[in-house]
Amino acid sequence: MRTLLPAAAAIAFSPACAFAADVPLYPVGLPFSPGAPKPVAPEHPLYHRIALDAVADMPGVVGTSATAGIMGAAKRSSFEKALRETLEKLNLLAPSEAEAQVRLSPRWISMDAPFKISFSSDATVRMGWSLTRIDNGQRIFDREIATSAESKGGSGSERATGVGRVALMTNIASAMRCIDLAAYGQAPQDCALTPGFTYHAPTYKFLFVPAR
Repeated sequence: MRTLLPAAAAIAFSPACAFAADVPLYPVGLPFSPGAPKPVAPEHPLYHRIALDAVADMPGVVGTSATAGIMGAAKRSSFEKALRETLEKLNLLAPSEAEAQVRLSPRWISMDAPFKISFSSDATVRMGWSLTRIDNGQRIFDREIATSAESKGGSGSERATGVGRVALMTNIASAMRCIDLAAYGQAPQDCALTPGFTYHAPTYKFLFVPAR
């Protein structure tokens, strides 16, 4: 009798990470095109001025369809944590509600990541983002942003989960960069960024171990 033992081969993600669950949702420091979000300076109109709402309409887990319900791309709690940490790192998050001047309201629309038997996976995340003045309710930014990612090869379930996480991360990055530009009236109509990196899923090998 022989026993099948799975062994994971190395993968490449820039920066490198082992499995799909290790792909960060936090985008600061990663490359995006045409530009990545960067920390704002104290003279920026939104420096430490944003209060963050919970993500409206987002399920507890997203991206389960890509793996036929086996695993999801991310939990809502993980996404909201990454969003808050991103705002904080970019110097946009207000230290307290009392110090906030505008409110960021993210809204979940969908993740299109179909389950399929193939050597490639893709995912598209759609979200709505609005920024409103707290004092008078004036909406100063309102966009629907669709971001995508794709990958080939490796484990199908890991690949599908990994590209879903990259698409989620890219949506956060896109919204942050557009909000930065919106403060000066320069936000483009299409805010979507393109990730300047590719996730490569691990490849599983099976070793035949003779029974003793």
